[in-house]
Amino acid sequence: MPSSLPELLQLAQPLLFLLIAFFLPGTLALLPLRVGWPAAVALGPAVTLLLLGVGTFVLDALGIGWTAVSVSLMLLLPVGAVWLAGRGIRLERPLLPRPNGAGTENPSPATATATVRIAVGAGLAAAAALISVAVLRGMGSLSTASQGWDAVFHGNAVRWIQESGRATPWSINPIYGDGPATFYPSGWHSVIALYPGNLVEAANASALVIGGLIWPIGLAFLASVVFPRHPAVWALTPVLAASFVSFPFGQLLRSGQWPNGLSTALTPVALAMILLLLRRLSPGLNPRPVRPLKDVLLVLILTGAVAGGSVVAHPTAVFALVAGGLPFLLAWGVPLCVRAFRHRWRAALLGTVGAAVLVGAALLVLKDSRLLAGVMNFPRGVRATPPDSLALAFFDLPRFPVVVAPTPENFNLLVGLLVILGAIAALVLRTGWPLVVSWLIFVGLYVLAAGPESPLRFLTGVWYKDTQRIAPLIALTASILAAFGLAVLVRAAAGLVTRVLRARIAAPDRFRSALAAGLAVVAVVAVYQGSGHFRSADRVAVAAHNYITAAEPGIWLLSSGEQDFIERAGALLPEDAVVIGDPFNGETYFYTLTGRHVVYSRLGSPAPTEAKTVLRIGFDRLHDDPAVCAAIEEVGATHFYQDQPASVDREVWKGFYGVETAKGFEPVLVEGGRGLYEITVCR
Repeated sequence: MPSSLPELLQLAQPLLFLLIAFFLPGTLALLPLRVGWPAAVALGPAVTLLLLGVGTFVLDALGIGWTAVSVSLMLLLPVGAVWLAGRGIRLERPLLPRPNGAGTENPSPATATATVRIAVGAGLAAAAALISVAVLRGMGSLSTASQGWDAVFHGNAVRWIQESGRATPWSINPIYGDGPATFYPSGWHSVIALYPGNLVEAANASALVIGGLIWPIGLAFLASVVFPRHPAVWALTPVLAASFVSFPFGQLLRSGQWPNGLSTALTPVALAMILLLLRRLSPGLNPRPVRPLKDVLLVLILTGAVAGGSVVAHPTAVFALVAGGLPFLLAWGVPLCVRAFRHRWRAALLGTVGAAVLVGAALLVLKDSRLLAGVMNFPRGVRATPPDSLALAFFDLPRFPVVVAPTPENFNLLVGLLVILGAIAALVLRTGWPLVVSWLIFVGLYVLAAGPESPLRFLTGVWYKDTQRIAPLIALTASILAAFGLAVLVRAAAGLVTRVLRARIAAPDRFRSALAAGLAVVAVVAVYQGSGHFRSADRVAVAAHNYITAAEPGIWLLSSGEQDFIERAGALLPEDAVVIGDPFNGETYFYTLTGRHVVYSRLGSPAPTEAKTVLRIGFDRLHDDPAVCAAIEEVGATHFYQDQPASVDREVWKGFYGVETAKGFEPVLVEGGRGLYEITVCR
């Protein structure tokens, strides 16, 4: 946690930059369309990602490098065009329902609106503080490099964009130019690469922006769409979402899945836009008057833009939206089809057949996708089996029971019970009930991904059968249901008290609303205190997992003082230097931290070429085996980084241990059992 002015400035600079980068372009583009300020802010990051995604191809085609200046100038065109055309294409009414004093008689619109906005703002502020403080405590410092498997790749990908000036999804090659271009979503990387300072600080600060702002704002937006008549749910949702370990702590920090995590954080607003579109397409199911065709078309375009921005962050957003949106689509489509078959059965039959053909065609196209097939068939060991996997899904345990036996304090018990209460209430009251089905779908997918092997487990292959990619989707739906359950509970309690005291109260309805608000605050505080400050210790521990450095090497990728050593050593290298060594023992960080090239730029795929295979198992024979020097020349290695022996994949990388550096090497920086040497033996 920052405790001095320099530390606060270190936090403020990348944080402010990323706030502007994520929110400003999209929000400015949405405002002239009259979507309303709350919607513009909530949808802004997704629209920004879409604009940047298109921009990567535009600048690449023009041969212009991906920099903050070039991107800013490029964004002026679409944003300016929307402002010029906004007066003629804007919505008749804002996207979100007007806040009102639900449950009161003849409330003052201005007062009710202000009260709801204050309540939602307070909920968002509380969520941002609860999440951000735990994230910062886990990191220790923004400048501490993450040691997650995915984080290593993403850091190097950002460095590659800064170096190459190219940011399209086909420009991020896993081995950076040593093979044919392959697709990888570059939305997150394209934003971080714009930061002119320390990219480690920018990557870490993005976790604060994504997890502490984009995520809770999106959840509040979705809550307002699912439960438009319950403003209390809008305010309570982000606060209760802060109790979950799965996001952002599990996905963004422990797994280092920054692009996928950004997609997760954008999923609530994309799902909300789909629901808003369905309402405008079904006048009979919409309590408001029929919208003009212009409004419907504009909402359709906005839905595509927001969903597109989520996909730019990571394509798995498509499958999350399908799984989460299917119950709402059926709730909208089935009554519509029933009415259509009653009155125009031929047209209804033709439409149904057409939709089935389109779905079938899409499935056939996806079936032939090699990329999707490789993902769907991703080998993943069994992580948990029922009932353990059900406990993980319902109560958000921070670790798998097979790894660490859980204690009662590890269960998100109180919030989990509120989720169940909210689900029951939604079904009984028949409001927002499709969200219950979405929640159960995500729970089912989580259980399938955890194991055991079954014919249906392949359905989770789009998430690499990784429970930590699916768990945040449970939190997405569960936090809204928990807020609804709490709102129903306190509303019922307030109603009971009001009925008892009605004869003594001048304005019973206002009293009931005020009492319900007070009880909600008390209830949230009670849940917070009763759950160990929303399991603060677990949230911090999960956040800290990839930021721990051990005294001895081999336990983590970096040991104590190693990041500082690499930064100082890298500064002594010429710009054309290429470092070789064990990537599991620090070598790959020379590229992330200093911009100096490395032979092994990622942790996976250790031997994509024969030369790299020779080096990883036989580099220590370079004094005696001419093939080793030939391989060194082929990969262009100029410097060797050696640390104390690591225990991770020691046999796979055994060539980099026991190397005699007394001859054939010139020391660049040697201290504390680690050293960087210039390779001279092969000259």
